[in-house]
Amino acid sequence: MKLIQQNKWISLILLAVAFSLIYNPLTKFPFTFCVIIVFILITAYLQNGSLKELNFKKLNFHDVKIILISYLTLELGVDFFVQPLINWLCNEPADYSTFEHIKGDAFQYFKWLFSMWISAAIGEELLFRAFAFAQLKNVFGEKKGFIVLISSLMFCLPHLYQGVAGLIMTFIFGIVFALLYMKYQNIWVNIIIHGLIDSVFLTLSYFGYIEFYQFMW
Repeated sequence: MKLIQQNKWISLILLAVAFSLIYNPLTKFPFTFCVIIVFILITAYLQNGSLKELNFKKLNFHDVKIILISYLTLELGVDFFVQPLINWLCNEPADYSTFEHIKGDAFQYFKWLFSMWISAAIGEELLFRAFAFAQLKNVFGEKKGFIVLISSLMFCLPHLYQGVAGLIMTFIFGIVFALLYMKYQNIWVNIIIHGLIDSVFLTLSYFGYIEFYQFMW
């Protein structure tokens, strides 16, 4: 049974509420995204009577191949071409100093790895892809270009602390993740690819190679 009427204004309000929860003063990382995940699940169920709109679909062997190919293509393309290019264009690398404390600290590494999978992989993909796409579709209909653009802008804004280069990089990732979600319509594909990319980032941070992401052409 649908308890929340679907119209563009309600969808905009729900999306704005979900996004604003990122900045709520009552919770901190990673618990902030736990709250957001719960909000999204409840809201989606009240809107549709199920979680179908969030596209939690079973993965098959073909999906696993898609995940691996997409992940490797994105990881290699971004690390060795896009990131150095953006750093060069901005004349400064992205600011990843927030993660320097992980270096050599196994406890912090596994703590952040666990938190990342909850907040970034699951939380961000549910918010900025599954939930945002569902709500923005109610607003823009089949204007997929607007949906990809707006969801990507929303995705990059919370990463302002990474500086201009980091903001641009996150926007590019947002575009790619949005296109992946639009093509495959399976949130698990996005979650796993996002989680793998961030896992490599945290692993390099742990071993003291965070400057790998600060290389300029």
